[in-house]
Amino acid sequence: MHRKIHSKILAVILVTALIPLVGLGTASALLLSGMKNNALDTNKELGSTAATDSGHALTNQIENDLTARASSIADSVDGKLLQIENQTRIVAAYTEKLYANPENYASRPLNYLQPGEEGTTVPHIRTAEGVNYDDILPELSLLGNAADVLEEYLVTGINVTASYIGTESGFFETVDTTASIPNRKDYDARTRSWYIGAKESGTLFWTDIFADASGRGASLSCAMPIYAPDGSLKAVAGTGATMEKISEIVAGAKIGESGYAFLLNKRGEVVITPKSDFETDETGALIGENYANSEVANIRALGENMVAGKGGITRLTLDGQDVFVAYAPLSRTGWSIGVVMPNAEVTAPVSDMEKSINTLISQSEAAVNSYMTTAVTVVIVAVLLVLLLAVILSFRFATTISKPISLLTEEAGEIGKGNLDHTITVMTGDELEELAHAFNMMTDELKLYMKDFEKVTADKERIATELSVATNIQASMLPHIFPPYPDRTEFDLYGSMEPAKEVGGDFYDFFLADERTLAVVIADVSGKGVPAALFMVIAKTLIKNNAQMNKSPEQVFNEVNNILCETNEGGMFVTCFMGFLNIDTGEFTYVNAGHNPPVIKRNGKEWEFLPCKPGFVLAGMEDINFKPMSTTLNKGDMLYMYTDGVTEAVDQVEDLYGEKRLIKTLNKDPDINIQDIIKTIRLDILDFANGAEQADDITMLLLEYYG
Repeated sequence: MHRKIHSKILAVILVTALIPLVGLGTASALLLSGMKNNALDTNKELGSTAATDSGHALTNQIENDLTARASSIADSVDGKLLQIENQTRIVAAYTEKLYANPENYASRPLNYLQPGEEGTTVPHIRTAEGVNYDDILPELSLLGNAADVLEEYLVTGINVTASYIGTESGFFETVDTTASIPNRKDYDARTRSWYIGAKESGTLFWTDIFADASGRGASLSCAMPIYAPDGSLKAVAGTGATMEKISEIVAGAKIGESGYAFLLNKRGEVVITPKSDFETDETGALIGENYANSEVANIRALGENMVAGKGGITRLTLDGQDVFVAYAPLSRTGWSIGVVMPNAEVTAPVSDMEKSINTLISQSEAAVNSYMTTAVTVVIVAVLLVLLLAVILSFRFATTISKPISLLTEEAGEIGKGNLDHTITVMTGDELEELAHAFNMMTDELKLYMKDFEKVTADKERIATELSVATNIQASMLPHIFPPYPDRTEFDLYGSMEPAKEVGGDFYDFFLADERTLAVVIADVSGKGVPAALFMVIAKTLIKNNAQMNKSPEQVFNEVNNILCETNEGGMFVTCFMGFLNIDTGEFTYVNAGHNPPVIKRNGKEWEFLPCKPGFVLAGMEDINFKPMSTTLNKGDMLYMYTDGVTEAVDQVEDLYGEKRLIKTLNKDPDINIQDIIKTIRLDILDFANGAEQADDITMLLLEYYG
C-alpha cells in the first residue's frame, strides 16, 4: 500500500514536473528558433546592403578614375600638339613681320637643292610648274630671312620632320630631313591640304593624320595663314611632324590589367590603338574603324559624342566584350582620347567583396545551427537524467542561450541603422562570440572604405585650397598699388593681369633700375596653369635682378636667356618686351624677345604701333644676341604694352579680337586717362567675346610720361 502511494506520489510529482519541463523546453526551443532566424535575417540584410552600397561606391570611383585618366592622356597629347602649334605661330608671326617691314631686312635669296645636299637640312626652295625663278626673286630674297627660324625649329621640335612656308606666288621655302633633288621644281604648295585648310579657315589649321610620302610613318601638319598689312593673303607657314610621340602616349598607356587607350580623329575613325597598326587607303590617308558611322547604335553614339568634342564615360560592347569607355576631347585638333576597361576588371573587386560577405553570412548561419543542435541535445539528456534538476536547469539553460543571442540581435540592429562605430561585445567563448567577431570585422571593412572616400574628397578640397592660395600669391607678386610712385611727377603707370586659369603665365613689372631710370617689363610664358606660373616667377625674378645690376636692356636679355636655357627641361619659353626710360630726357631704350609690339600715342596724335624689331623668345636657344632700339617720349606721350591674350581673344565663332580692333578702341577717346584705358579695353574684349570662355591670360601695362 505504502509502495503504491509512494509510487502514485512519485508518479504525480514526475508527471507534474514533466509537464512544465516539456512546456518550458518547448517554449525555449521556439524562442531560440525565433532569435536565430531574426539574427540571420538581420545579418543577411546588413550584408546585402553593405555589398550593394560598397559596390556602387567602388564602381563610381573607378569610373571617376577612368574619366580622369582619359583627361590626363588628352592633356599630354595636347601638350605635344601645343609645341608644334607654338612653332607654327612663331614662324608665321616672323614671316608676317617680314612682309610688313621689308625695308628692315637684308636680301637673302635661297636656291633649289643642289647635288650633294640630299637628305640634309639645308634651307632650299621648290617651285610650282611654270614659276620663273627671276620673277619670284624679290619676294624670295625677303623670305630668305626666315630660313634660320625654319632650320632652328627642325632641330629643336618634337618629332618635327619639316618646317616650311608656301607662298601665293608659287614657291615653297622649306627645311626638310628627307629633301631630294628630283622633286625640287614640281611642287605647288597652293594645292596641298595644309595650305588650302589654312587659307580657307583664315587661322591656325591642323590636317588629319596621313601616311608620310617620304616613309617617315604616320604624320600630321599644322599651318597658319600669313597676311600682308593690307589684309591680303601672302603665304602659309607650316610644320610637319610624325605621330611617334603621340602614339607612344596613347598606345603605351597602362589602363588596369587589360584596358587600353585609343585616339579618334575628327571623322570618327580610330587611328591609334595598341591592338592594331596604322592602315592607309588608296590615297595614302590613314584610316581605322569609324565609330561615328557604326551600325551599332551605342558605338555610333560614342563616336558622335567624341567627334562633337564632348567628354564622359559610357558602357557598351566592343569586339564582343562588355567594357567601360571614358573619353575626353583634344582642344586643338578636334580629335578625342578614349580609355577602355573591361567590365569584368571593373566589377571584379565588387564581386570579390560580395563573395566574402556571403561567405561570412553562411559561416554565421552554420555556427548558429550547430549551436542550436547542441542546446536541444543537452535539454533532452537533462530531462532523462534528473527530472527536477532538468526543470530548474532548463530555465537557466534557456536563459543562458537566449541572452547572448538577443544581445547579438540588438547590437546587430544598431549596426544596421548605420552606426558603423558600434562594436558588438559577446563574451560567450563559443560560436556566438565568433559570429559577433565576424560582424565587427565586416563593419571595420566598411569603415575603411568610408575613410578612403573621405581621403579622396579631402585631397580634392586641399588642391582647390592650394590653387586659391597660389592665385593670391601670384597676384601679390605683381605691382598692384596704383599710383606706384605718388611722389614722382615725371610719369604714371597702371597695369592689370587676368589669368585664364587659377594661376597664369603672364606678368608685368616696373621698377627703378637706378635713381633716374624706370624699367618696364611685360611677358608671356608658354602654356597656362601652375607650370607656366612657376616659370613666370623664375623669369620675372631673373629679369629684375639683372636689370638692377647696371646692365643695358639687351645685356639683361642675353644673360636671362642663357640662364633659362640651362635648366629648361620642360621646353618652355617666354616672349618678353622690356624698356628703360631715362626719366630726365625721355629717351626710351627697349628690346623685344618675340613679344607683341607695344602701341604708342604721341601727344595730340592717334595711337600707332611702336617700331619694334622681332627677336627670338627667351629660353628658346642659348647665346642669342638681342638688339636694342630706342625712341624719345615727350610730355603727354603714352605707351600701351599687352600680351597676346588681348589680340587673340576669341568670340563664340572663334574669330580673333585682333590688332585693328585694339587700335580702334584705343583711338575712341583721345583724352581718357590710363586707368580708364585698361578698363575700356577689358570691357570691349568682354563685349566682343559675347560669353566665349577666356582662352589665354590677359595682361596690360600703360606708361604715361609727363616730362
